[in-house]
Amino acid sequence: MVEQQVEQRSSKEEAIDMLEGELQAASAELRDISAKINQSRTQVEELAQRNAMVIGEVRRIESALEHTPRMTIRETYAEALDIQQRLLTVRGQMERLQSQEASARRMAEILTEAIQTLMRTDEEEDSDEKFNAREMIIRVIDAQEEQSERLARLMHDGPAHSLTNFILQAEICNKLFDRDPEKAREELANLKEAAGVAFQKVRGFIFDLRPMMLTDLGLIPTLKRYREAFADKTGIETEFEFLGRERRIEHYREVLMFRGIQALMQNARDQSGATYIKATIEMGEDQIRAVVEDNGRGFGTGKLSLDAKNSQALGLGALQERVNLVDGIVSVDSMAGQGAKIEINIPAGPDVTQNEN
Repeated sequence: MVEQQVEQRSSKEEAIDMLEGELQAASAELRDISAKINQSRTQVEELAQRNAMVIGEVRRIESALEHTPRMTIRETYAEALDIQQRLLTVRGQMERLQSQEASARRMAEILTEAIQTLMRTDEEEDSDEKFNAREMIIRVIDAQEEQSERLARLMHDGPAHSLTNFILQAEICNKLFDRDPEKAREELANLKEAAGVAFQKVRGFIFDLRPMMLTDLGLIPTLKRYREAFADKTGIETEFEFLGRERRIEHYREVLMFRGIQALMQNARDQSGATYIKATIEMGEDQIRAVVEDNGRGFGTGKLSLDAKNSQALGLGALQERVNLVDGIVSVDSMAGQGAKIEINIPAGPDVTQNEN
């Protein structure tokens, strides 16, 4: 028994050392990203000022197009296009950095929570359940890898694809200026329209990846806004209901609940073929409870345990792993052809409303 306790304590100390090393790395990454964000913000301000000046020049040229030399028109439009592309690129870079900053901060919060869990008193650990330090480390790493993989996939399918199209359209415009100025103007108008559409997609992508209002306004306003955006984008009838006393909770808990509801709504859209989704969140004094219901195909297995290896859980095991890190519970109630009802319960933690300012 003594040898087992020594071995468990040694494993626990080793896990704490490893997690503290990861926490230091995450903190260093946060500092580096913050510095890059400040640099990008300065570039955006400078490019925005130049863009405003060039747009003014373009408008002046358009009002006197017949009296403006073709070379001047070409150079001005080329400069405007170049600045707008650079501005779009730098803004996208800054938003990506902000998303990376949010992910690094979330990881630091998870690591801090894991270290605190490991440092609980021996009395709290005197139970029949063995604490598996290695399992907790694996959960943390898997959560980080899942977020990185999702970010890479979204970046490839979204902004990277749009920028490639912009470059091709810009080359077409450049070749048309000498041969067919009218056609070149038409292509520039198309390019401007495409840039506007791409910008809206990028904004939606950034909101899905990291809604900035979550930090500023909190969980409930962000969920209301997300429901509206989700309904507009998908055409799926959605409903949101809030129960309890609205307040701010610890940031990592807000992030966890938002990501959980977001994942469940996206799962109902992509996997279940739902035409109606209802999300409910209840803020109790001790527990935060979220329920997402849909009228989709269902899982066909009744009540499910969200095991990461259970393919019928439609990949929701990762959500269970994250919720487990804060001593929360995820439960699923589903029948074939009768939709699904998925519930997340986590400890509410302290009320931080008074500390916002």
